[in-house]
Amino acid sequence: MRTLIVAELKGAWSSWFAVLISFVATSFALVLALLVIGSMEATIATGIVPALNVPALQFVPGWNLALAIVGTLSVIGAVTGLVVQARRGALARLSLAGATPSQVSRILLGQLVIVSVLGAVIGIILAISLQPAALAMLLEDRDVDASGAVVRTDPMLIAIGGLGFVLVALLAGLRQARVAASIAPVEALRTVPGAQTSSRRIGRWVIAALLAVVIVAMGVLGAVIAPELGEDGGDTVLQVSVAALLLSGVMLALAAPLTIGLLTRGWTALIPTRSASWVLARASIIAKGERLARTVTPIALTIGLLVGLGTIVASISVLLASMGHPGLSNATLLSTLTLIALVLIISISGGVSVVLMMSRQREAELALAGVVGATPSQQVLVTVFEGVIITVTATLLGLAMTAIGMIVFVTGLASLGLQAPFVIPWGDFAAVTGICAVVVIAATTLPALPSLRRPARQVVAQLSGE
Repeated sequence: MRTLIVAELKGAWSSWFAVLISFVATSFALVLALLVIGSMEATIATGIVPALNVPALQFVPGWNLALAIVGTLSVIGAVTGLVVQARRGALARLSLAGATPSQVSRILLGQLVIVSVLGAVIGIILAISLQPAALAMLLEDRDVDASGAVVRTDPMLIAIGGLGFVLVALLAGLRQARVAASIAPVEALRTVPGAQTSSRRIGRWVIAALLAVVIVAMGVLGAVIAPELGEDGGDTVLQVSVAALLLSGVMLALAAPLTIGLLTRGWTALIPTRSASWVLARASIIAKGERLARTVTPIALTIGLLVGLGTIVASISVLLASMGHPGLSNATLLSTLTLIALVLIISISGGVSVVLMMSRQREAELALAGVVGATPSQQVLVTVFEGVIITVTATLLGLAMTAIGMIVFVTGLASLGLQAPFVIPWGDFAAVTGICAVVVIAATTLPALPSLRRPARQVVAQLSGE
């Protein structure tokens, strides 16, 4: 069994490397948040932190830990699921060769253990290395001298973070292992594996509906509590708005059939072109609904968090310029970035992992397009258009997240007697979407270019071999 696990891991190294990127980011976020919590408590105990700043400095690390846990649960399941999709043919051949369903499950879980432990170790090393900088950033944001900070590297907190991450990864992998065990041996005979899409479950819609209720409840509760907190009311409104921003992204991701599938189908149908490359790209994107949802979701979270954060900060700045309300005096860009820094790292790593993991399937699809007559330039344009479609859909979802977060923000400030403007920082919006577009298009196009120089039969055979 050990030999099979190692052999399968070598055969799927490109897919597992993409997973490792997300695993490192998520374990780093969890361990860093825990270490900063311990160090912050030790620093506060020295008495160098003014009493006025203690509640905020205790809140932010815990808040980051909570958001990191939410981001981890969202990303881990998606990337492990894509490994199973990418390896359907190879897993089916194990069954064809006589492996029992339980053996197939153990082979996949064995690979997952190796990769998750490796990701946890690398993430822990990075977290320990960057802990002093993270602690100093939080203290200096509150005008506290960071030279007196106590950096505690608590082995217990490291163990909790590392083992907790591995446990979450394995729990997410259990379901995927069951999926792998249920793959029929006939899948080994398919030309391009991974074309199937998993069935939508009613549970996803129920959770999405519950999140919608939670977001509304948070907005109402924030508006009720904020006036009772005096000068801290503005900070409370800000924190609730950022939480609504993140939860709205998770809600839209869970409702993927409507928010991603139909949205993509709708806006792409409005493009007045009959270009063969555009038609092929659109058809491929729409046909692979599950792949589209898992590719778009982390990019949408990245755009939504950055654009939403920028919009909230810009709106606060305009409000301060016109009214100078002291309750919002600490709402700087650095302050708001400290609220979402770790979950932002997780979402970006998830986006990169998902796009890279799909490169093999994309190569085979381009090869088949060449078989039916597409020229090399048209094949390249197909990958470019796929990147454009992913980015535009993610941007639309990011704007929806921004709108939800701003509704909660405006409602909260209204409870404080303030009329908040809705200011979109167009420069930041253009920069964020432009960078995401470049990254996504590069990730969809560059890995596929070498395959265009090889015979189509060889490219398809290579994917089938995986």
